[in-house]
Amino acid sequence: MRCSLPKDCAAPTQETFRQMRFHHWISLILLLFCCGESFAADAVDQLKFSTQECKIKEPIYGSTFDFSGLRSDLAHVVESVSNGGDKFEFNICGNLSRTCNGESNVAACLKKQGKDYIIGRQHELFYNNGKMYLEYKGGAKCDNGTASNPNYQLHVMLSCDYTLDAQPMHITPYANDACSFYISYETPLACLAIPDALQSNSCSVRDTKSNGTFDLMPLSDSNYRTSNRQDAFFLINVCKPVLYGENSMCPPGSSICLYNPKASSPKERFINFGNVQSRPVVERGQLLLRHESPTPCAKNSSANYTSVIYFSCDKFIRNAHPEFAGLGADSCTYQFNFVTPLACNDLEPCTAFTATNELLDLSALSKKPARTLVKDGRNYTIAVCAHAGTPCQENGGACYEQNSTTISLGNSNSQLRFNQTGSLYLLYEDGAECSADSGIRRWSTKIEFVCANNATKDNGANSAGPAAGGDSLKIIEDSNCQLLIQYQTPLACREPIKCKASVYVDHTTDGLGSSGDELIDLTPLISATDNYEARVELPASLEHLVPKTTKFFLNVCRPLVPKYQLGCAGGSAACMAKVTASGAPEEERSMGFPLVSLTQRNRTYAELLYLRGDPCPTDNTTELSTRLLFNCNMRAGRGQPVLRSIDDCAYRFEWETNVFCPPHECTFSEDTCDLVHDELNRRFNFKSAPFTKDGRIEIDYNGTKMAVNICGAHRKAMTDYSQALVNIFFTHESPNCGREGTMNVQIRLICSNQTESSSTISSDQQCNLLYVQRTPSICEFLSLGAAQHDGSSSSSSSSSTSSSTSTSSTTTSTTTQASPAGKPTKAATSTTTTTAAPDPAATPIGPTASVGTILAAILSVTFCVTCLGLFAFSPARRQRVRRLFRRSNSAVRYSRVQSNEEANLLLEPNGEFTESDDDMLL
Repeated sequence: MRCSLPKDCAAPTQETFRQMRFHHWISLILLLFCCGESFAADAVDQLKFSTQECKIKEPIYGSTFDFSGLRSDLAHVVESVSNGGDKFEFNICGNLSRTCNGESNVAACLKKQGKDYIIGRQHELFYNNGKMYLEYKGGAKCDNGTASNPNYQLHVMLSCDYTLDAQPMHITPYANDACSFYISYETPLACLAIPDALQSNSCSVRDTKSNGTFDLMPLSDSNYRTSNRQDAFFLINVCKPVLYGENSMCPPGSSICLYNPKASSPKERFINFGNVQSRPVVERGQLLLRHESPTPCAKNSSANYTSVIYFSCDKFIRNAHPEFAGLGADSCTYQFNFVTPLACNDLEPCTAFTATNELLDLSALSKKPARTLVKDGRNYTIAVCAHAGTPCQENGGACYEQNSTTISLGNSNSQLRFNQTGSLYLLYEDGAECSADSGIRRWSTKIEFVCANNATKDNGANSAGPAAGGDSLKIIEDSNCQLLIQYQTPLACREPIKCKASVYVDHTTDGLGSSGDELIDLTPLISATDNYEARVELPASLEHLVPKTTKFFLNVCRPLVPKYQLGCAGGSAACMAKVTASGAPEEERSMGFPLVSLTQRNRTYAELLYLRGDPCPTDNTTELSTRLLFNCNMRAGRGQPVLRSIDDCAYRFEWETNVFCPPHECTFSEDTCDLVHDELNRRFNFKSAPFTKDGRIEIDYNGTKMAVNICGAHRKAMTDYSQALVNIFFTHESPNCGREGTMNVQIRLICSNQTESSSTISSDQQCNLLYVQRTPSICEFLSLGAAQHDGSSSSSSSSSTSSSTSTSSTTTSTTTQASPAGKPTKAATSTTTTTAAPDPAATPIGPTASVGTILAAILSVTFCVTCLGLFAFSPARRQRVRRLFRRSNSAVRYSRVQSNEEANLLLEPNGEFTESDDDMLL
C-alpha cells in the first residue's frame, strides 16, 4: 500500500482495532444465523415429505406406519347423505376390482346421479408434521376445475384411532359443483404402537364406598389440550396414548406430553410427561390417574416427571376437558383437574353418562320380568339390572337349567359400563365354578346393549322391528365360562350425529406457534328438555314466504323434544308450524332430520344440515331442508337461531353463540380484586360477590375452616364459554399442606340458576384444591343474560382429602396468600439468578485484538465457503434465504376448506382467513 499522507500510514489505534473486530464479529454472527436458519429449516423439511409406497417411516422416533392392511379386495365405500347419496369407492395400496366409467386400473370412483366419474388413477402418500394423507391424482377433467387443479381429486386423511369403530370413514360435506373431496379414515395403523406393558382394554376401578365402578375408557376417543400458561401446551389422552397426528407427535406410549412450539428440534418439541395409565385408583374418595414418565426432571435429575389427573364429578357439564392445575412441590409433579360426569358415583341404578354427557337410562328394563331363552337344550333365565328370580338363586342375575340342575351365571347389579368402542354393557360376575382351558374359573354374563334401529330414540316408537314392538334378546355365545347376550332396545340409542369437529388452527407463518387441531364442540347447545324458537328476520323480498302466524322450532344435533303438541314426524330436528290464536301449533311440516354430523369451516364458524324433510309447499318435488350456520360471538351468550333466507325450499338460519369461542384470558386487578374482560369491557368484583366474605371463601379442611383469599397477585383467569364458566388459578399458603405448606388452587365460577359450592382437596406432593361455585352472579360477565338451567339441586358443600408424603420445592411465583385463619401473611417471593455478560470494557485490546480480528476473518471465510456450498447444492435453501429478507409479521390465521380448490384446512395451512370466506361452502 502506498501512502499519500503520513496520517494514512499511522499505526492502528485501539479504537480502530475495536471497530474492525466488531464488524468482523457482526459478519460472523450473520453468517451463523443464515446457516442456522438453513439447518433449522432442514429439520422442518424432515417433517414434510411424500412417497409412492404404502408405508411411511416416522422421522422423529423411527417408527413405521404401514397402511397396506387397509387394502380391500373389493373397495371402500362411503356415501354422502348430504349430497343426494353420492357414493365414493376407493382402494388403498391398490385399484378397484371393477371398472369406473368403462376404465380399469382406477383407484377411486365417484357415482353421482347414476354416472361414474374417475376421481383418481393412482395415489401418493404424504406426511406433513404428523398428518398423513393419501392424494389421489389423475382424475377425470372437472367442469368446474381451476387452472391449477383442473381435474377431480380425492384426499383420504389417515388419522389415529386405537379402537376399531363400526364406521371408521367419514366424508366431508362439499358443494354440488366441487372437484376436490375429502374422506377421513380412522385406523389403528395411523397410531404409534402401544408398548406391550401398557396394553389394556379396560380403564375402570371399583369404588368400595358406593360399590359402583368408575369407567374412564370413553374419554380415550380424542386428545385434549390445556395450556401450561407459559406459551406451551399439554397434550393429554386418558387411558390411551396421545393420538398421533398433526402437531401431536408425542413419544410412543405417552399419555401426557408437553408441546413446546418454540423448541428447534422436533424431539425437544414433544416431551413425555407421563406414560399411559389404564388403572385408575380411588384414594380417600378421590378418583385419579397417576402417570410416571421416563423423562428425567429438569429441576431434579435424580427423579423423573410425574403427572396426576384428579377426576371430579359434575353431572351437568358438557364438553368436559382437563385443566392444568399447577406444579407440585417437588417441581417434578404436574397436577391436572378433569371434571366429568364419568367421575360421579351417585347415579341412578341402570343409568350411565356418555363422554359427551348424554344420559342413557335403561332403568325401565329392570322393571320387566326376567326373559327365558333356549340354546343347545339349556333354558337360560336373564334379567336386566335386577334379580332374575326363580329358578335362579337369591342374588342371581342370570342362570341356566340343565337336567333339573340350576347353574348361576353371575350375581345381578345395575352398574352400566362402556367398552373400548363406546358400546354399553352390563356384567354379572361371581357365578358358579366353571372349568376352562386356563383352569377353574367362575361363570359370568355379559349383556351388550344395541340400538334397536338406525334412527333415534324419539322416532323409535314409529319404526318397525324391535323398536316398535319391544326388545329383542339373542344369545351370541356361551363359551369360555361366559354367557354373551345381545340386547336390542331403543333405550340404547344415542344422539344420532356427532356435534363435535376438529379444525386445524395455524397461528404463525411457519405453522409452528401453538398450531394444531382444536375442537369445535356444540354439545352444550343440545337440549333434552326444551326446543329453540327461531326469530324471523328475512329480507323484504322474502317476507311473503313466511306468514306472521308461522313459528320455527329447532334443536341442535338431535331430534326435537316432543313438546308444544308439535306434530312433525318423529326424529325431526327442525319444524315449522302455523300457530293458532290460542298458541296451539297446527299444519306442522318437518324441515329435516339430523343425518349429517357437524362440519367446521374455520375456528369460529361451523355448520349443521338437516335433510329429507316434508315436501316443500311451493314445490312438491323438493324436500324441505335446514342449514344452521354457527358463528362465534363472545357477546352473544348461548344465542338464538335467526331465519335469514329461503332458497329453493332450503331454510338458512344464522346462530351467533359464544359456546365454541376460544378461551379468553382476563385481567385480574390485585388492588381492586376485579376480574376484567378487556375485550368486552366487563368487570366482576370478588369483594362484593355474594359467595365471598370480602373476597375470601371458606373451605372445610382437616376439621377446620380454611380461608382462601381470591384477591392477590399472580392470578390467572380464563373464560371457558363451552362450560359457561371462568377458571381462576393461583397458589395458596396452607401450613398443613405438604412440606412446603402451599397448595394449587383452581376455582370454577359457573353461571347457574343455583347458588351452590363444593370443594375437593387432594394431597400429592403438593395439595390441590378444586373449588366449584355455581352462581347467577357471574352470568352477565359471560354475556349470559339468564342463568343456565343445569339441573342442579339444592345447595351443598363437600370436601374430601387425600394425602401423601411431599418433598421440598422452590416457590416460583409471588403470591399474596392467606392462612387458615384468614389473615394475610407475607407474600412469597421468587428469586432469580442471572449470569451477567462479560463487561466489554474489561476485554483486552491492542495486539490481542488484532489476533482476534485475524481469527474472526479466517472463521468468516470458512463459514462463507461452507454456507455457499450448502446453498449451491440446495435450491430450497436459497429460497429460504430469499424469504428471510422479505418475511413479514402475520396475524392469527384460520385455515379453511375451499369449494373447488385444494383445501388449505386439510393440506397446506397457508391461506389467510378473510370475512368473505364465511360465505364459502365445503
